[in-house]
Amino acid sequence: MVRRFAWALGALILTIALAGCQSTANGVALQVTPDNPQIFRVGGDVYTSADFSSRLQLEIGAGVENLLAQGQTREEIQQLVEQQNIRGGIFDRMVQDALLLQYARSHGIGVDPAAVDSAVLAQGGPADGGAALRLGQAQSQLALEVLARNTRADMFHARVIQLASEADADAVLADLQAGNDFTDLATARSQDPVSAAKGGDLGWLPKGDSPAELDSAGFSLALNTPAKLQVGSVWQVVEVLERQAGPTAAEKRPFDSFAQLQSSQGGQQFYQETFLPWYDQLRQDAETSGDLVIAQGFDPNSVPIPFPEQ
Repeated sequence: MVRRFAWALGALILTIALAGCQSTANGVALQVTPDNPQIFRVGGDVYTSADFSSRLQLEIGAGVENLLAQGQTREEIQQLVEQQNIRGGIFDRMVQDALLLQYARSHGIGVDPAAVDSAVLAQGGPADGGAALRLGQAQSQLALEVLARNTRADMFHARVIQLASEADADAVLADLQAGNDFTDLATARSQDPVSAAKGGDLGWLPKGDSPAELDSAGFSLALNTPAKLQVGSVWQVVEVLERQAGPTAAEKRPFDSFAQLQSSQGGQQFYQETFLPWYDQLRQDAETSGDLVIAQGFDPNSVPIPFPEQ
């Protein structure tokens, strides 16, 4: 079983090998026939062989054309697609996306229309977005948000005042002990303009995303107790406000958004350790309850590769 996680062109490509291709709901199985081209169902949403053909075109249509333009034959491309089980991987992603979209609906997770507009324009879509393209982008963003919110990591929430010398750090600590407000001191005296504008607040930081000294302090300092810390050539007064960490996924903190997960240095590891097990359980529960039904006898490799018409 191969599972791959990659950040490419700002999008997450997931390949999850799902075991089994048959399931029933309420004792009734889907069956692929010329008169009934349904290939799987999630809840009340039914997906057909035409939907799968469209997904193939979307994901590999341009790539197939490029390979042909480079001189590869149709037979060579066919062999490549079969060796890498590309159609099986795309079908698995269709099932995954459908399950994540259902999860988003049931948990009130929405999308930002402005972000959808931006994504459509970035792909060279029409100014009005185009209904199909906008729908695809909205569904993709929903799936990524669900992915982020079910990927977890050890995190700490801290605020910091960055200073030029140890003497300056001692002076700030003295002012804090005298009752001065941390936010006011950070705004007025921190040499880091980004955190200073937020009163020193760094937000929630996943493990491994900060300089080693700060990262270690984030998981070891007493909470709500300012301390001085040397980070490289600068000094900081750091206060750890909260932390969520532990050996189990439940003890870790979920990411707030896909953007936060995407920017995390340990994003791939966190995804593998926490999201994949969560998704496996989601799919297993859906199959057991009959919420996910995959048509008996459907073989993704039976669907033609989207070669351009000759």
